Amino acid sequence: METVKGKPYFCNVKDRLEQFKYLDKDLSCEILIIGAGIDGAIANYFLSKKHNVVLVDKNKIGFGCTSCATALLEYQLDEFASDLKKELTQEQIVDVYKMGQDSIKKIEEFVKRHGNNCFFKKRPTFLYTNSVFEKNKIIKEFNFRKQNGFKCKLITSDNNPFPFEVKAGILCEDGGCEFNPYSFTKQMIENSSNANKIFENTIIEEIIQDKNKLVAITNFGYKIFCNKIIIATGFNWEVVKKDNLCDRFITYSIVTEPIKDFKYYKSCLVHDNKSPYHYLRTLPDGRLIFGGEDTVFNKNKAINYKLAQKKYIKLEKDLKKLFPEIKDKIKVSNSFCGLFGTTDNNLGIIGKSQIDNIFYFISCGSNGIINAMFGVDLLEDIFNNKENKLETIFSPLR
Repeated sequence: METVKGKPYFCNVKDRLEQFKYLDKDLSCEILIIGAGIDGAIANYFLSKKHNVVLVDKNKIGFGCTSCATALLEYQLDEFASDLKKELTQEQIVDVYKMGQDSIKKIEEFVKRHGNNCFFKKRPTFLYTNSVFEKNKIIKEFNFRKQNGFKCKLITSDNNPFPFEVKAGILCEDGGCEFNPYSFTKQMIENSSNANKIFENTIIEEIIQDKNKLVAITNFGYKIFCNKIIIATGFNWEVVKKDNLCDRFITYSIVTEPIKDFKYYKSCLVHDNKSPYHYLRTLPDGRLIFGGEDTVFNKNKAINYKLAQKKYIKLEKDLKKLFPEIKDKIKVSNSFCGLFGTTDNNLGIIGKSQIDNIFYFISCGSNGIINAMFGVDLLEDIFNNKENKLETIFSPLR
């Protein structure tokens, strides 16, 4: 199944991850993690500190959906609190926002410990609309955050620090962060405790139950005997489940050439409230990443090349409309698209599957990486039969 198309920007680094060999013998372990993209790398880094973990990926690590992630990380979700109340209680929404803030701190702690080789930077976040019809929704969300103790500022046309039109927006000075998702995955892999138990180009063809063990069988017939299996395969989970776990979409992104002498307010992570929405972030060398224009994914068809080209052209036009003063300087260097998933409550699919001792670890939505940083602690609580108040809202069985 094709999950990425185009020329992803983030894998264009000189210092790439050293290639791992494929599995060529039978193995035993406590936990097998299937999938070594950013989700699997995060799970492997933390779990391998305490457990005997084997990590496998069917391709080259970091070149699947991870390569087209924009790593624009915010504590907020795709939908407003008022819309999420159909799925979550007010207390749960507040807890999820706080979880997002804690996950950003956890990423920052990792970078402080292992070095900033992934271009990590804390950034303000800005969620806005330039439509008078959406203004009240933004104000309602702002009031919800203020009433629940989240620091933020309401931006209107009267106090707008941005060079584009804003009817209403929420500015959070300490609301998010950014990094290179491939380089972050690389750091997670390189600093894990099980470097000799990581295998690329290893496809799990079948999982069977053998007495008290699970047995994962590879494409070359080798067997991995384990107590638990974690499915961290992004949005290609067919090794365990044929039905959809979430709604799947294609998102499109463009990256510009470096734009000299251009800055907007604190290089915010910008997210508009259009449908489909757009997102914007910067890169250290002055490039802009602009994306969105999501379309429904059809698993029976390849990603549509002609449609992707139309989306890239539209994104470039919209970016020039956003910053007309630099429209002549905006030149696209990379365009790419890839698969992502969404759920009704905007949260990842993390926890027990319908099969004993098989767990899902699939991040969803614009907050996927945030979900994954929290999700490791959730899995540990499940393993230890410890109550976690967010387990039910992340449960694959919800």
